[in-house]
Amino acid sequence: MYVGTSTVTSKGQLTIPLEIRKKEKLKTGSDVLIIDTEFGVLIKKSEDIKALFSPFERIAKKEKLSRKKLIQEVEKEKLKTLALFK
Repeated sequence: MYVGTSTVTSKGQLTIPLEIRKKEKLKTGSDVLIIDTEFGVLIKKSEDIKALFSPFERIAKKEKLSRKKLIQEVEKEKLKTLALFK
């Protein structure tokens, strides 16, 4: 695991340390998702998130779940999973 530091600019911009950019294959113009979780801020490549959720999208399409219903189901499962760690 690499730990680096960076400074937020007046425009809210942040430089991701070179070691992390190389490891995660982030290049100029890479799209990232910034997710605020109860454990901290998570930065992931957008393509990683799309790949992570693609099985759920296939299931939702097959089961004819709306996006709203899918989000509710995911939230229910998240709460069940978090309860296991308490």
